[in-house]
Amino acid sequence: MSETALAIQRCNACGEAVFPARYRCPRCGAAHWSSEPAAGGTVEECTVVRHRVGAEGAGDVYLVSVRTQAGPVVIARSETALRVGDPVALAIDDAMRVWARVR
Repeated sequence: MSETALAIQRCNACGEAVFPARYRCPRCGAAHWSSEPAAGGTVEECTVVRHRVGAEGAGDVYLVSVRTQAGPVVIARSETALRVGDPVALAIDDAMRVWARVR
């Protein structure tokens, strides 16, 4: 599985950072964006999905809300249970899933 760095969009007019990308800035309405890497952040919330419809025996799915260093919150998967406050690195895999891994 190959991974690429997670990128967030920053409005060129007002500096608002957003994820996922949007057509117009929610703060000022501009439509001119710059992309910047969001390599990591801090876990703010955690949960685990134990039972999924149609996925018998697939195992637990760990989800975390990560406040990126650039500002936006990103929902990511994790291979293991994480705790609030853990510093993590963020990446996107081939299936366009965001992954958080402890630094």
